[in-house]
Amino acid sequence: MTSRERIRRAINHEKPDRIPIDLGSTPVTGITASTYAKLRQALGLARSPVKVIEPFQILAE
Repeated sequence: MTSRERIRRAINHEKPDRIPIDLGSTPVTGITASTYAKLRQALGLARSPVKVIEPFQILAE
């Protein structure tokens, strides 16, 4: 199973082959705003402004 298939299964409440890696659930992990916007686009989600919660690293909320 590819990482994309794993994420899609988890998002759709289906059982993946293993637990996907989590981004942004703790203060020591995150995803940059530009990557977050690209992920939303890749998943077919509507475009919307990305809120930046950490200006030094430009992390998305």
